[in-house]
This record gives sequence, C-alpha cells and structure tokens, in this order.
Amino acid sequence: MANDAPAIPISVVKAVQQMKTGRIISEEPVKPYMWLNYVGMPKNAMELRMHRVLESCPFKTATSYVVGYAFGGALGLLTAGLDPTIVGEPGKAATISTRQALREMLDRGKSLAKNFALIGAMFAGTECLLESYRGKSGMSNSVAAGCITGGAIGLRAGVTAAVAGCGGFAAFSVAIDYFFRYR
Repeated sequence: MANDAPAIPISVVKAVQQMKTGRIISEEPVKPYMWLNYVGMPKNAMELRMHRVLESCPFKTATSYVVGYAFGGALGLLTAGLDPTIVGEPGKAATISTRQALREMLDRGKSLAKNFALIGAMFAGTECLLESYRGKSGMSNSVAAGCITGGAIGLRAGVTAAVAGCGGFAAFSVAIDYFFRYR
C-alpha cells in the first residue's frame, strides 16, 4: 500500500528541503514544470492583442471612470441616508415622504458619481500618459499625476486653491503608492 503513492520528482523534494532548511541542497537550479511557468509561456496573437488593449491609456482611463462612477454613486446613496439635507420648520422634526428621500439619494448619488468618475479618469489618464512618455513606472508618476489632477480641479477656485489641490493630491498619491507598493 505504501508503494501506491505517486512518485515525487527529486527536484521537487530538493526544492522543499531547501525551503524548509534555508540551505542549498543541490547546486543545480530547480526548474519548474512548464504548466507552473505560465508567465514565461509564449502568447498567441489574441492574448497579445488583449494585453495591448488592457494596458492602453484609453482603457485605463475608461475603467477608472466607470469604477469611480460606481463608487461615487454608492457613496452618495450612503451619505444621503446618513446626512439628509431636507429640513423642516425650526423646533419640529422634518417629515419627508419616501419620494423626497429617494430623490435626494439619487441626486446626491449622481453628483458624487460624476465627481469621482472625473477625478479617477483624470488621475488614471494623466498617470498613464506620464508613464508612456517617460517610459518608467514609479512613484514619481503618481506624484506628478496627483499634482496635475489636484491643480486642475482647484484651478476653478483660484491659484491658491490649485496649489493646495496639487499638494494635497500629490501627498495622497504618495501615501497610497507607498501603502500598495512598499507595505
């Protein structure tokens, strides 16, 4: 009965021993099976085309727009339920109908959805264009994209607001990049 177990290739045993002990068991490199090395496998024309589409700037921008719209809409629905803007007479509790509450939730959801979608699309598009232009992927692209996005959003309120938006978005980009890349 003990001989019914499938045979394990010696390279796998050596690799497991090497991982357990931390010592090099064998000087020969352990080569994984072909089915374990999917990343290194050659891609066909359809996979290459899909890769190019998924890594393109228009696709990243559109995806950020859609995800930002969905997130902003959900956040708008949540905040409208927690913080209603409909008020009644002073000293009395406001009585609102279900229709008014739904209208307020939809209005706030649409408003936040548009804002989050625009911010997400601006940031993703700017970052992708910077990466394409520079040919490098790193934190400096995120910082510059955050600064450009924040500055463009704040520019409507004046130069001071643009500078504050640039600094705020750049700092937030650094924090998020650090959290996802180096944590």
